[in-house]
Amino acid sequence: MRWYRFAGVGLSTGILMLAVVGGFLLLGKMRVAEHVIQPTETEKPDMHVQNVHLIEQAEIGNEWELWAHEAEFYDAKHLVVLRQLRAQLLSKVDQQVHVTADYGQIDNATGNMTIQGHVQLQYLEGYSIETDVLHWQAASRVLRTDAAVKIDSALVHIAGIGLLGHVDEQRFILQDNVHAAFQMR
Repeated sequence: MRWYRFAGVGLSTGILMLAVVGGFLLLGKMRVAEHVIQPTETEKPDMHVQNVHLIEQAEIGNEWELWAHEAEFYDAKHLVVLRQLRAQLLSKVDQQVHVTADYGQIDNATGNMTIQGHVQLQYLEGYSIETDVLHWQAASRVLRTDAAVKIDSALVHIAGIGLLGHVDEQRFILQDNVHAAFQMR
């Protein structure tokens, strides 16, 4: 099998145009932490739980399901700090997005989540995304990052900077410096 590489000029131009238009509309409405904020050592959590299972529920059903090795709850800050987590973002369609990361935090007031450290997403059949930090915007059901991103499957390897992901549509857009390699059968 041969590999064909290209800089993705046409592909990256189309992706960039979609990202710019969609990004400006969405970023104006988003409030997310850029990184997981660790509470100070003097600040004690209201509750510390090991091997926790959390489910976010909305009016129309469950939004996500999460398991973590450790969770600390800070009631006054509406904050949950997580370690060694895996989650399922439940899509309006049948396909779920599976996520793993080393650390995370959930804003209980908004439902927004930021995860970081070896972040991996599995979606559709055989596609995976890797990055260092990822933000979940609960109201719009959008994933985003400004960090480096790799998307891999058996036939496609794509790298770039920045990602905008629409979970319900299973549509993920790389925003800058997009490079792709396709395996031809």
